[in-house]
Amino acid sequence: MIEKIRPYVNAIVFSILVLSGVYGYNYITSPSTDVKPTVTNPAEIILPDTIEIEVGELGVLDATKSKGVSFVWNCIPDGLNVQVYADGRKLMFSSAKVGTYTCIVSSAYDDYIDQKLVIVIVHPTGYDPNNPGPAPPGPDDGTLMSKVHIWMQSVTSLSKVLEAQALAEAFDRVAVQIEAGTVTTADGVQDATRKATQAALGASSLQWRGFLDNLQTYIKTEKRRGVLVTVEDHVRVWREIAQALRS
Repeated sequence: MIEKIRPYVNAIVFSILVLSGVYGYNYITSPSTDVKPTVTNPAEIILPDTIEIEVGELGVLDATKSKGVSFVWNCIPDGLNVQVYADGRKLMFSSAKVGTYTCIVSSAYDDYIDQKLVIVIVHPTGYDPNNPGPAPPGPDDGTLMSKVHIWMQSVTSLSKVLEAQALAEAFDRVAVQIEAGTVTTADGVQDATRKATQAALGASSLQWRGFLDNLQTYIKTEKRRGVLVTVEDHVRVWREIAQALRS
């Protein structure tokens, strides 16, 4: 009788061993592991790593998809105009100056905290990522062209490209007046240049203050060197200034 039921008993035992993993089949399959649930931070801040805008454009960092109940923002360096709204969940920002800024936001939810760093890149007006334009000006190589390019970096006006063209025309216009004999003395050149500059820049003159101060220092240096003495000398230098501004 025992011999008759032995095959059935063996089959049952074999099945139990297979199901329990004792029989040794784990050497060709991965051992069973418990699936652990993913631990999430309830205060997690959901924002992009990088955001790009143009000079004068409004940008927004929107953390409303985050679950935190309180938010603290801090942007460095100075130069980024910011406003926090929507109960601290949104940051609106803009800048009048090309550059890269870092905005750090901290959030809290119950006993959890999170922090996110976002890089804000401010491009020139009309920036095309497929045609980024010329590289930033290099070091002063001694030429008036390089000096003008470096001085331009201090201009904070949102319309500085158009104003630079207007300023170039102003210097050209004074040069034409000299050539036409309308302006015949150094004092006359100075007066005509001041009036033309004020007309070209208008209310933006204050934002060009750094550039104009550097240009004034350069002109005084050229006079001391004896390079800028006659009205004819002024025509040459004024044309160079205009050309550099147009570039």
